[in-house]
Formats: sequence, structure tokens, C-alpha cells
Amino acid sequence: MHPRLPSAVLAGTALLALTGCGDGGDGEPSVAPAPENAAMTFPVEVAPDTMTCTGVATKQCLQIRRSPNGAWELFYDTIEGFDFQPGYRYHLKVQQIPVRNPPADAAPVKWKLLTVVDKQPRN
Repeated sequence: MHPRLPSAVLAGTALLALTGCGDGGDGEPSVAPAPENAAMTFPVEVAPDTMTCTGVATKQCLQIRRSPNGAWELFYDTIEGFDFQPGYRYHLKVQQIPVRNPPADAAPVKWKLLTVVDKQPRN
């Protein structure tokens, strides 16, 4: 074995570990991607009104964002256990769970409500 090989392996491992703790440039710590079969937990904000969206059919979709200053996005699916009431802004803690072998027209993940952190009437 080459005498420098153990040192090189140790240095490479340390560099890899530190890379996962870096800053994504936006002040938020970067997170290493979870394995495809791992559930993830994160906060999400829900707007007080739904919007018309078109997927397989036209329907009403929630408007969500994952960061306070982020753009609102249409959410075409449902959040298991969440009962949306128009006119209220919600802060939720949700879990994203991979779906094994989803149908071709279905999402590969489902969202499950863990906690309603905050529910405020529209400003």
C-alpha cells in the first residue's frame, strides 16, 4: 500500500463531510439530498385562497411556498390530514413520503400534515 493513501482517504472523507455543512449562498445551510426512499419533514406556508389549476382536469389548487420570501406555487395534490379553510393563512409542518410504484399520472410522493403551527385570518 502506498504510504500516503490512508492520509488521502482521511482528507477526502473530511472534505466530503464539510461540504454537506456549507452555505447555499442564500444564508440557509445546504442540506444533502435524502435517499429516494426517505421521508422528509419541512415547513410550508399555505395562502388564504386557492387558485384554478389544470392537471388531468381543472380544479382548485392550494398556493404554497416553502420560504417566507419565496414565490407562491400551485400545489396540485392534497395534504393528508389537512382541512383547508379559505380566508386563513397557514404555517404547517409536513412530511413528504415517497410512494412506491405510483401510477404514471400520480405524484411520486405524498404530503402528510404533522402540525398546524399557525392559522391566521387574512390580513
